[in-house]
Amino acid sequence: MTEKGKDQKKKNKGCAGELDKLQQRVSELEKVAATRQQVERELRERARQQAVVAGLGQRVLAGIDLSTLLEEVTARVAETLGVEYCQILELLPDRDALLLRAGVGWPQRLLGHSTVDARPDSQLGYTLFSSEPVIVEDLRLDTRFSELSLLEYNIVSGMSVIIDGEEWPFGVLGIHTSRRRIFTQDDIHFLQAVANLLATAIQHKRAQQALQEAHDKLEARVRERTADLQAANEELKTFAYMVSHDLRAPLVNIKGFAGELSIALETIHRAFREVLPHLSEEQQQAILAAFVQDIPEALGFINSSVNRMNDFINAILKLSRMGRRELNLEPLDAEALVQATLETLAHQIEQCGAKVTVNPLPVIVADRTSMEQIFSNILTNAISYLGPDRPGEIEVFGERNETETIFRVRDNGCGIAKKDIGKIFELFRRVGNLDVPGEGMGLAYVRALVRRCGGHIWCESRLGVGSTFSFTIPHHLEEGGTDV
Repeated sequence: MTEKGKDQKKKNKGCAGELDKLQQRVSELEKVAATRQQVERELRERARQQAVVAGLGQRVLAGIDLSTLLEEVTARVAETLGVEYCQILELLPDRDALLLRAGVGWPQRLLGHSTVDARPDSQLGYTLFSSEPVIVEDLRLDTRFSELSLLEYNIVSGMSVIIDGEEWPFGVLGIHTSRRRIFTQDDIHFLQAVANLLATAIQHKRAQQALQEAHDKLEARVRERTADLQAANEELKTFAYMVSHDLRAPLVNIKGFAGELSIALETIHRAFREVLPHLSEEQQQAILAAFVQDIPEALGFINSSVNRMNDFINAILKLSRMGRRELNLEPLDAEALVQATLETLAHQIEQCGAKVTVNPLPVIVADRTSMEQIFSNILTNAISYLGPDRPGEIEVFGERNETETIFRVRDNGCGIAKKDIGKIFELFRRVGNLDVPGEGMGLAYVRALVRRCGGHIWCESRLGVGSTFSFTIPHHLEEGGTDV
């Protein structure tokens, strides 16, 4: 072979090697492209699945009805995973069977009616006892299950996951196909994510239902209690009027007969003046003691008791009428109202030498008459129970928060023992200095008036130090409601 031929052969051999390398490179690039395409398909599929989960989540947040949600879930899951069958089965209370609540691919007559055993030898029952998704590549060859009713629908492959619950699972979410199929990890994660979303939605719906039922029961109970309270109030008002009438009639008789006895006593006394000289000294003293001291004293006790009982009856009627009077709500300058009340008490304040300080008070919406009586009774009470051993000091202040205005009247008077604080708002109950005039009704009036305005009242006190009476006026009165 000539040198030229040898060079040509060598050249041809080099070209063949380059061609092999090029073909190998092309093959590698094709594999890379195929892998990239596969990855891109998987990413697109994963993104689509995530978008479906997100869309279902938005439907849950929008408050969709549970039955509608279950129907939408089965339709979207079947479409997204490309299967012929999807089903949601609810575990019945006896936990022996599963009810087909919603599904795609199944005969319509089965939805909401058909049940399957929850025994662990079926794929669906087995899922309830498994902590992981149950995946079947070929049901005909799977040895885990002996119950094979799904084969009646030519089902080959499938996957099912638990829809969890608080105490027991709600049920099972499953998909099936008549084709042999290997499900990817993305498919598994997608189905589990949908099941988790369903579990959250179902628990939320159940909590809402329980809350609504509790709310309905509470409303019914409130209506019942309100009706009972209104009936009791009416009975109490009627009773108060009946009692006052029945008590006042004998009081009038007692007072009248006591007056007649006084007149008769005067007549008898004049007649006895003529008889007295004919009696012994001892008899004269006995008769004079009876006519001059004993009988007038007894009649005096009768009259004072009748007057006191009459005051009690009037107090009961006054308290009863409070519930009948309609509130006239209007904006009130509380500071001006307190100052006007103090002007009516100026004589008492001057007599005891007390210093009264009124701090800036807010404007409120309330019933003027009620507020005047509330402040008048509390301030009168504070003045009446100031101690004689130190200069009296009374301070009025108030503060407004988000829901109510709180007024306080503080004094440095004799104070109230801890054991007696609970008694001071009761009818006819008086503690401390019993020489203070009154029937023991002032604070009972105040409590009734404060409650009528929708607020509440309380007292903080230390014996020998002083007391602070606090009460609230709610802001909802500003919107025109009393809620009482």
